[in-house]
Amino acid sequence: MSNPISNGRLNLEQQKKRAKELLHQFNAAQNSALKRFQQHHPQAKHLNCPQLESFQPKLSDAQLVIARENGLPSWAKLKAHIQRLDRAKQDIAQGITSPADADLQTLHLRCGSDIQQELNIAGFSGDFMEFADPYCQGPLPDCANLSQFLDVRAGFIAQAYAIALKDARKRLEREYSRLHTTPTYERVVLWFEHDTYDQLVLAYVLHYLWQSPSRPKHFELICIGAFPGIQRFVGLGQLSPEVLRALWEQRQPITNQHLQLGHRVWQALTAPSPLQLMEIIDTGTPLIPPMAPALRRHLQELPWVEDGLSLTERLTLEILTQQGAITAYRLFRTLVLEKEPLPYLGDTMYWYLLNHLYQSENPPLEITAETRELPWPQRVLQLTETGQALLRGEVNWQEMQKCDRWVGGIHLTSEGPNWMWNEQQERPNNS
Repeated sequence: MSNPISNGRLNLEQQKKRAKELLHQFNAAQNSALKRFQQHHPQAKHLNCPQLESFQPKLSDAQLVIARENGLPSWAKLKAHIQRLDRAKQDIAQGITSPADADLQTLHLRCGSDIQQELNIAGFSGDFMEFADPYCQGPLPDCANLSQFLDVRAGFIAQAYAIALKDARKRLEREYSRLHTTPTYERVVLWFEHDTYDQLVLAYVLHYLWQSPSRPKHFELICIGAFPGIQRFVGLGQLSPEVLRALWEQRQPITNQHLQLGHRVWQALTAPSPLQLMEIIDTGTPLIPPMAPALRRHLQELPWVEDGLSLTERLTLEILTQQGAITAYRLFRTLVLEKEPLPYLGDTMYWYLLNHLYQSENPPLEITAETRELPWPQRVLQLTETGQALLRGEVNWQEMQKCDRWVGGIHLTSEGPNWMWNEQQERPNNS
């Protein structure tokens, strides 16, 4: 299992110690140290192992490698970054931080509540809005009538996540109605990360404001897929308050071009065919660089031509075959921290996916008898013969079960033909 998720904090003394250790390991000709120099030091990149023996790095060279491993171009940049965060942390602890957003009436909009408390700790005083319809699961019908759209979304959310239908509908109504208030603020700041969950919600928010007759005077975006010192960046919710304070300085203005991109992406997401999405993926989304990879990851939830499994389903079965019987909680943690190329599922969303696999006609996984009545995180899962056959490529999941599933606006049914993902071609096929 990977180390705990980093909050973005770095200790300068620890980084100095790491540089000294790296230099010692290089001088001892340890393979791991040689590879790290080859990967991150410009003078060592093109040297083979015999040539590396004549390379005589100094401590400053090892410090450069450490800085670049942390995502910064130089040791000076790394040192300045750590000192800046340290000062912010001390200011927050002593309560001397002035509100960074106090100059304008500000709304912070996020597709979840994971950073709300940290923003308060960091000294932000603006209002906070959660808009969190999980578009990465369930149908996204192409309907102009919002009430009809919410009916479909509420029906799915209630069924998938074991929520009373009226409660699901009320929550959606509350979140969508709050979007109408965004133009009343002087400044609206969107806080998003690089994964599919966030990027699909971001597309809708931009699409909504593209259609809106009025917009906030100052409309800004914070959207990241990495942060210095974090090897496995999962999302904004893992970051410490001083890191969020630093991100505030990186926000960018949202232009009409951003809104048009969001509108175009949303139209493609709700289309019954993935071809419009592929056009966007192929051309890229330079205005919002994380969006195109997130859309590609979205389409990888289509059944794959090789075995009929979605990427998440296959990764789940691979973890089970590697680790044997494990709890759903450990399965989820392994998926998020180690296997998923672009983590985006919350735990409740993942329990829905596991339950779908478990209750299928020929389930590829089973729950041990003694844990079936326990809450999902405590249930122990293991592969069945069907799951093993799927991983061996002997059977196709789409041919073994009744299918009624949505990937955005794409409806997959047993009647077919269905859109499927071809990983070799890196695009969908209709078969």
